[in-house]
Amino acid sequence: MGKQRKLYSRYSKETKLEAIRRVLVGDEPVQQVIADLGIRHRDNVYEWIKKYKEHGVSAFDRKLKEESTESQLKELKAEVAALKRYVEIVVQGAEEKYQAVDELKSQFSVETLCNALDISTEEFMQYKMQQQNCMEDEARRKKVYLHRNSCRVSGH
Repeated sequence: MGKQRKLYSRYSKETKLEAIRRVLVGDEPVQQVIADLGIRHRDNVYEWIKKYKEHGVSAFDRKLKEESTESQLKELKAEVAALKRYVEIVVQGAEEKYQAVDELKSQFSVETLCNALDISTEEFMQYKMQQQNCMEDEARRKKVYLHRNSCRVSGH
């Protein structure tokens, strides 16, 4: 009887790289390489070559199914850049940006929002102070107006 084969085999990183090297560099036929290295299917070698060409040696590092941190960071940076560009197109003028920061400040830090909208935190704080001063002025005017009207009605 011949040697028994497993239904499912895992191959080491070294075995995969050796098979790739022998096929790509050594120009050996895949059939010969799989026979010499005890690889069950030639399709495995073709798949390894494809992964190697796309990702290099790191394609065979054992890792979780998640993408690498560097890859995630790169993707997030691209998304942020796209969103910043979108905001530039949609939100015109500092006033709208300040209003956006004001509306979102309960969900994100003011610093993060200002950075995303490309405005300084100091400018936003000045805007908020001016807004507060305007509200206080308006409240004073209403109070004076109501006081004057109540005096006219009562005859004072």
